Amino acid sequence: MHSVIKNFILALFLIFLLGACETSDDNNPSPIPDVRDKFIGTWNVSETCSKGNYNASISKDPTNSAQVLLSNFADSRASQPDTGIVASGRVIVYAQKNSEDWFIEGTGLYNDNESITWNYTLLISGDAEVCTAIYTKNK
Repeated sequence: MHSVIKNFILALFLIFLLGACETSDDNNPSPIPDVRDKFIGTWNVSETCSKGNYNASISKDPTNSAQVLLSNFADSRASQPDTGIVASGRVIVYAQKNSEDWFIEGTGLYNDNESITWNYTLLISGDAEVCTAIYTKNK
């Protein structure tokens, strides 16, 4: 009988203890927004290089929380997506060779009008191009 009373008192103590928990963190957003979200989607592309107009897509890399996958970047039609890192409202495409044997490098800046302005360089079969492209999201 003595242990039943101890358990009852312990249970009451735990109820009061848990009821007094601090709730000041309840106003924090959960989950934390993903900075890549605004870049994700299918985009209409208009560019200054010989590539003209085409569609490209950007998706989240499931293995890296800062990285995105770029499909059809620079109208390459590469079999594997190119990669970029999202930081400070930009997608940074570090120098890389894609599956079409093109060397690419550049930066895409997210604009207030929900577009992306890209400045990048391509090296295709020894020919270098400096390009600018505007990505407008398909809706």
